[in-house]
Amino acid sequence: MRQLLSIGILTLFLNQIGFSQSIDIFVDSTIKVDSLNVPTDLGQPYFPKEMFPEVEMDWIQTDTGTKIKTKVKEGTYDEFVVNWYSKHLHAMKEPLLFNRKIDKEIYRFTWLRTFDKPITFRFEKKDNRFILYWKVLNGAGGYEPGEIEIERLKILTKKEWTEFTQLMEKADFWNMNLGRSSIGTDGSEWIMEGVNQSDYRAVSVWSPSKGDFYNACDYLISLTNLKISEKKKY
Repeated sequence: MRQLLSIGILTLFLNQIGFSQSIDIFVDSTIKVDSLNVPTDLGQPYFPKEMFPEVEMDWIQTDTGTKIKTKVKEGTYDEFVVNWYSKHLHAMKEPLLFNRKIDKEIYRFTWLRTFDKPITFRFEKKDNRFILYWKVLNGAGGYEPGEIEIERLKILTKKEWTEFTQLMEKADFWNMNLGRSSIGTDGSEWIMEGVNQSDYRAVSVWSPSKGDFYNACDYLISLTNLKISEKKKY
C-alpha cells in the first residue's frame, strides 16, 4: 500500500512540474515581454525548463563502430541546451509560445546547424488564415547567432496547413519524448514547438535524415523560397 501511495505521489509531482503538456502549467504573466510577446530580458529562456530534462550519454563500442545510447534524467533541467537554443531565438526576435494563452495554433521549427546559418519557421493558423513566417540569421547554429539577415512571410492555404498537420500527426508530435531526445557531435538540432488553446510541447531531434518528423520539418522548408542542398540539411 505504501509503495502504491509513493508511486501516486511521484506521478502527481511529475504532472505538477510540467511533464504534462497543458499550457496552464506554464502560463506566467510575470515574464516581461513587448507588444509582440518577445521577451525584453535576454536571459529569459524560450522554453519551460520541464520541457528539457538532461540527457545522459553512453558511448558503446560495437562491431560496426561507436554508438551513442541516451537516457533522459527525469526531474533535471538541461540549462546549457535551453540557453543555447534561446539565444538564437532571442537574436531572431521571436515571440515566446508558452507564457500566455492564445486564440490560434502555432508550430515553430527552429533549425540550428552547427556551421550554417540558424533558421526558424513559424506556421500560424487563426480562424481561416494561415501564415508561415521564416527568419535567417547570419551566424552559425553551433556558435554565435549573429543578426537577422532574412525575414519573410507567406500567406498559405488550408490545404497546406492540413498537409503539414497530417505529417505532424504521423510523427506523433504530441507524444514524442520531451526535450532533446538524441545527441551527437556537430550535425544539426531540429527543434519543434507546438501550441494551441490548451497545450504546449517542445521536442528536439539531432540530425534526422528520414522519417515522419523529418518529413514534417522538411515540408515547412519546402514552403519557402530558401534554396538548401540536401548536404546542408543534416
